[in-house]
Amino acid sequence: MSKQLFSFITLFIFLLLCSVFYYSVSYKQQQVQKLNIATIEKQVALDLPLLELSNELLKYSSDIDNINSYLKQLNSQLIGTNLLLLNIVADKKLSTTLTGAQFFTRLTTSIGPVFLVFDIKPQPLPWRYIYYYVAIFMLSAFVSHWLKTVITIELKSKQLATLQPEPVEESKSPVLVINLNTKTVSVNINPQYQVCLANKPLSFYLALIEFCNSNSDVVLSHNKDVPDELIELANKYFYRLVELGHTIRKRPNFNNSLEKTLSEIRAALDEVLSEYPQQKEIFYPPKAFGEGSRSRLHSYGLVNIAKGDVEIVGK
Repeated sequence: MSKQLFSFITLFIFLLLCSVFYYSVSYKQQQVQKLNIATIEKQVALDLPLLELSNELLKYSSDIDNINSYLKQLNSQLIGTNLLLLNIVADKKLSTTLTGAQFFTRLTTSIGPVFLVFDIKPQPLPWRYIYYYVAIFMLSAFVSHWLKTVITIELKSKQLATLQPEPVEESKSPVLVINLNTKTVSVNINPQYQVCLANKPLSFYLALIEFCNSNSDVVLSHNKDVPDELIELANKYFYRLVELGHTIRKRPNFNNSLEKTLSEIRAALDEVLSEYPQQKEIFYPPKAFGEGSRSRLHSYGLVNIAKGDVEIVGK
């Protein structure tokens, strides 16, 4: 920040704070002045029967000496203020010419309207206000210096950021998260989005993952029964679901309705992997191809899956 800009900001803040201070003091003085006027009006209204004001109906004029003495008494209450009561006039219309900062207020009484003529005396700036303005200037300089420091630090940070190359974030490979406690399937990149699986397809899919990790070369065909090792693994996971309190039914027959079980697994994976279609070939049990869904060439084994691709919670 240049010196000219620093000086300009300091001056701007100083003038802004001085304006706020001035209008605050002015507003308070106006409120005090209104209170003093209301007090004088109330006092005059109470003392009106004792004043010898002019009265056209009774054909007598004002007692000037009495009124002046009364004015002197009231003005003694206004010492220390810039307000001065000049005259009290009982007339239908105020004929006195007002000059400078003079003004009047009107009282409605039993003898007719009574006008109170006031004058606002110019009031010099109290010496104590000078200390306020000095304090405001020091505060303005402090705020400007603080802004200068913040801007300097920010500029240096941006310069360092442009000099240092931004680290290239390696794209995270999605990991399939299977939670036995909640019976849900999700992706670690977006753990909030979860899809539930029923007990049978969940147990079978967990067993299929573990079996294919250990037997990547085995062909799993629809034309043959599910291997005994795979059945044992599926039963193990099903019993784990029983331990977690998800079911009290007896274990299902995993050889029955195999295609339906695989379809349920694929449907859940379609939802979870909707934003990662390129990852489907890792986790997706392949569908049948060739002539007929029971083609001898078809295998529903997960040939591309590795141990780090799946995280099992609650195992």
